[in-house]
Amino acid sequence: MSEMIRVEICAPEKLKLELEAQEVLCPGEDGIFSVRYGHTPLLTTLVPGVILVKDKAGEEQFYATSGGFAEIEPDKVLVLADSYEAGTDVDEERAKQAEERAQMRLRKPEPETDMKRAELALYKAMARLKAARRVGY
Repeated sequence: MSEMIRVEICAPEKLKLELEAQEVLCPGEDGIFSVRYGHTPLLTTLVPGVILVKDKAGEEQFYATSGGFAEIEPDKVLVLADSYEAGTDVDEERAKQAEERAQMRLRKPEPETDMKRAELALYKAMARLKAARRVGY
């Protein structure tokens, strides 16, 4: 069996999540990246997306994040997220409505619409839906 890595996911006003994993996939600014035991140290930014954690039994756990930072060490992944939510906790209907609202704002923007904010809202809603539906990479 391969060596395990510790995973910590932190966000303001949330309890720190601590897990052990075989592998972690994260949504980095430059693309999705995978971390296994012995990974080269790295500090990177995260974008809205899904953090996929493969636990020691090979089960996949999905967490929606709205972005943040990840610090990678050979035996640890520390995620400092703006926010995170377990896929099992996502209200799928609410996330779907948020996605539809964001798409509408982007398709037919009002003069006062902040396009960057609307785009970010869309990415967050999509991440929540993917985590809820257990969609991996």
